[in-house]
Amino acid sequence: MNPQTCLEARNELFLYTLAQPRPPFIHQLAVDAYSAQHLRENATPITKLFPLMGLFMVCEQGATGLEVQMAHKRKAGDVDRKNWPNPPIHPSPFLMNVGDVLRETEGLDRDRAIHKWVVSTWASYAYIHDIIRAFCS
Repeated sequence: MNPQTCLEARNELFLYTLAQPRPPFIHQLAVDAYSAQHLRENATPITKLFPLMGLFMVCEQGATGLEVQMAHKRKAGDVDRKNWPNPPIHPSPFLMNVGDVLRETEGLDRDRAIHKWVVSTWASYAYIHDIIRAFCS
């Protein structure tokens, strides 16, 4: 997907997710999956860690988007930020992207696709799962 199309698809998906009721705040899942798929090696630790933290919480702890958002807020207040890990970014190829999610019908099908996107994106970062688990503990 070219960058402009990807950005337009992201905007369309975010309009959809922001219109959904809270909780469970599915918007946070879409934000974290999209962000994780657009990480760069030169990004700051917080930019790398927070999307991956969200994916970890959903996939391994069964968290909702609202729980992830609250965890992000708590972690953002951490006074020990200078000691946060700075994981390398070189994920395996992504099996899904924002365009795949948008192809699903709005409602339960699209919400399930968002969750599947989160799971598949998390799997692409298997090489740093231990770093993210430790960061979240």
